[in-house]
Amino acid sequence: MKKVYFLFDTEYCISKFAEAELRKIFSGDGRFSFDSGCEIENFLWDGKYDAVIILGTQSKLSKHQQKIIDYVKSGGSIIFLNSSLENVKDKAISELTGCQVKENMPVQQFTVFVEDKNHYITQRFPQEFQLTDLLYSVKTIDADIVFSTFNRGEKNPVVTAKEFGKGRVSCIFAGVTEQSWRQFNFRKIVIRSVAWTLKEKQKEKIIQCGLIGYGPMFGMGKGHATWINSTTGMKTIAVCDTNPERVQAAKQELPGLAGYFTDVEEMLKMEEIDLVVGIVPHNVHFDVVMKGLEYGKHVIIEKPFCINVEEASKMIETAKKKNLMLSVFHNRRWDGDYVVIRDIVESGLIGDIFHIECFIGSYSHPRYWWRSDKKISGGVMHDWGAHFIDWILNLVPSKITSIYGDFQKRVWFSVSNEDHGQALIRFENDVTADFMISSIAAISKPKWKILGTKGAIEVNWETPDRVNLVRFISGVKHEGFVKVAQSYGCTEYYRNIADHLLVGEELIVKPEQSRRVIGVIEAAEKSSKIGKSVEPFENCE
Repeated sequence: MKKVYFLFDTEYCISKFAEAELRKIFSGDGRFSFDSGCEIENFLWDGKYDAVIILGTQSKLSKHQQKIIDYVKSGGSIIFLNSSLENVKDKAISELTGCQVKENMPVQQFTVFVEDKNHYITQRFPQEFQLTDLLYSVKTIDADIVFSTFNRGEKNPVVTAKEFGKGRVSCIFAGVTEQSWRQFNFRKIVIRSVAWTLKEKQKEKIIQCGLIGYGPMFGMGKGHATWINSTTGMKTIAVCDTNPERVQAAKQELPGLAGYFTDVEEMLKMEEIDLVVGIVPHNVHFDVVMKGLEYGKHVIIEKPFCINVEEASKMIETAKKKNLMLSVFHNRRWDGDYVVIRDIVESGLIGDIFHIECFIGSYSHPRYWWRSDKKISGGVMHDWGAHFIDWILNLVPSKITSIYGDFQKRVWFSVSNEDHGQALIRFENDVTADFMISSIAAISKPKWKILGTKGAIEVNWETPDRVNLVRFISGVKHEGFVKVAQSYGCTEYYRNIADHLLVGEELIVKPEQSRRVIGVIEAAEKSSKIGKSVEPFENCE
């Protein structure tokens, strides 16, 4: 395993935060070992570290510049972060990096553009995204511009890359703010830059995918095919549905595929297929996943993961034994309002959160379809509840200590799902969460209400384009809202799947996380039956 060293300046305000975030990034990625410190000599020892990330050590760089240059010439890798080069005016360092900082301006929001779409670092990035950071005015000498922005009407590099001797150098002119380090695309830039300097390569292949299930509801079959086909390195090549009419629909909507099937095993026999996506009713998720794994395919299954924890554990164990990827389509982790909520919580704007309330529902008869049939759907909480509980569990970084559930059947007896479901979750850090889903709620509630020690967040169903925010600063109450850009994460989800399978980057939606979601639902139902709180299931804490 290649070793990476993070060299930082103890007097630089972002250093400790950046170190903590880098540890998370490298721990999740798993391809490289990670160490850190403030002594430049540590990484100059011959052969000890393969790559070095440098943050804000201008004076030390000046003293050791020849050793740094020799380190890269002999095959070492360096990634310069934000102001590491700001006060280094020496010609030798400029030649090493291929660029020179002219000046920097205050922290501001700017748009980052993909400059070289064929570069290793830029694969499967959105064409443009926002960062809030220092804006550097940079002159490139002979470095390749990987990402760029505009500065006073002129193109300005944000990320550069350069070969130098036997080694490589990348400069990332951002990373001075916590906002950047919490931003998914920035974190991806950092790990990609490290991997590029270490001469990692993408697998030279296309992940060929087969869809299992092509039902008419919501156009999900065509939707998955479209998201897959728009992802660099992925392609839909086959579809299977037990209903011949749906297969005919697939032929019309997705012409020219390698295969159309009504028998899933016949499709799974196609050696070309690397990954299958299950878009089927909840009660057959387990069978579809296990069959796909049996045939040696990576598997994505629509949410919810399955019906119960026992099924979840068996699927996870099988995937691990076969060294295959298993993931659940929790695309709504990228929903616009949730992204804003997560950013507000992680930034500490409302202090430490201590209570979360979530609600979805109305007073209306459920539709006559399989999602209202408990034997097929799993119950009232397995559909939208899977999204909400996944959101909650990702907002609270703590183990679950107890769950109380309340499920009631009172009005709509023509369908078998419960009319009302509620899960109250208590975490080890004393945060509580209350999720309610109901078809007999005559008065609505906010979609989100999150209470913190310094403020609160609220999102209402009537105004989905804004997150309301209340903060107390030095005893003064401040009220406002944050605008929401609508997003549902389908493209982002598949980009990560390709990044994981082709590059080896961290899988964002892990099956163990999805098992916790099912564990909460099953424990809540168990609690409702016995009328008292229960402990979480094993591996669902």
